[in-house]
Amino acid sequence: MKGSNINTLLKVLLSLGLGVYLTWYLFDIMSEEDIRVFKNTILNSNYWLIALSLILALISYFSRAYRWGYTLWPMGYKSSFKNQYHSLMIGYLVNMTIPRAGEFSRAVMLKRSDNIPIGPGFGTIVTERIIDMIIMFSLAALAILISPNETSIIFRRIKEGFLGTSSEDSGGGLWMYAFIVLGLILLGLLFIKRIRQRVFAFLNSLKEGLSSIFKVKQYWAYLLHTLIIWLSYLVMFALPFYAIEGTTNVPFSGMLLAFSFGALGISFTNGGMGAYPLLIGITTAYYLQKQGVENAEAIGNALGMVIWATQTIFLILLGLISLVLMPRKYNTDEKR
Repeated sequence: MKGSNINTLLKVLLSLGLGVYLTWYLFDIMSEEDIRVFKNTILNSNYWLIALSLILALISYFSRAYRWGYTLWPMGYKSSFKNQYHSLMIGYLVNMTIPRAGEFSRAVMLKRSDNIPIGPGFGTIVTERIIDMIIMFSLAALAILISPNETSIIFRRIKEGFLGTSSEDSGGGLWMYAFIVLGLILLGLLFIKRIRQRVFAFLNSLKEGLSSIFKVKQYWAYLLHTLIIWLSYLVMFALPFYAIEGTTNVPFSGMLLAFSFGALGISFTNGGMGAYPLLIGITTAYYLQKQGVENAEAIGNALGMVIWATQTIFLILLGLISLVLMPRKYNTDEKR
């Protein structure tokens, strides 16, 4: 097996292993009564509102795919909305298995379908991710400014519950620390090796893609699609709070904090497995406990699992459809 294949396999196994552990941990910390409430909460959810959240997710995917063209066109590269959308969804699907590989796969798929060079194509995706990070950090900063005390308490609870730092039996927490430290070391070494081997030959074409944001001619349309994407994200995240009995009274500040912590969880594991529902559960449970809601942890975990499971299944389904429909070869006759 080649070194690159071993590196990829290690990344997948580390991320998947952490996700499986966190999923087990989420259920392990709940009592039998909590698990009963957890199941009933999920079964009694308003799935019409959940379906509406999925429609908003689809709108955000369409808008993101269309917006991508605004950064490709100024560089002289033409691609259809259909190919941009399928490339995007395949990228999301790849990210579910190989963390952070989806962005590169988007550029590869567009190279195959529209003969757009991988370097500039990937550069536009990096630019897109930078914009996403700026918006996400701004939302997280807003959440902290609105609720500084709540943020501090929830963060402490995450350290205690997520890592087991204050429990009497801290064995699980110690194993978690060891797993995370080992994973970060290995991933860091693999990342440095790959960067050293490939980055210099890639920089010129990547620079062209990164600078594409300054060449966008339809500036206001680009901003409009960005607004549609992030409003869709926020509303589709908020809807499940109203779909589950017991979480309807969580304030906007609480939803925003849960949204921010959930986004952090996605970066930990494959598609946020384990980490995403756990972080949302801990955040939501804090607000439910303030309101005197019984079985707050179970209800919070149920909310996190509903959001994660429905969005993940929907994304995988759309990604598989795109994998089938995406053109595999550049058609020169069609482009003339």
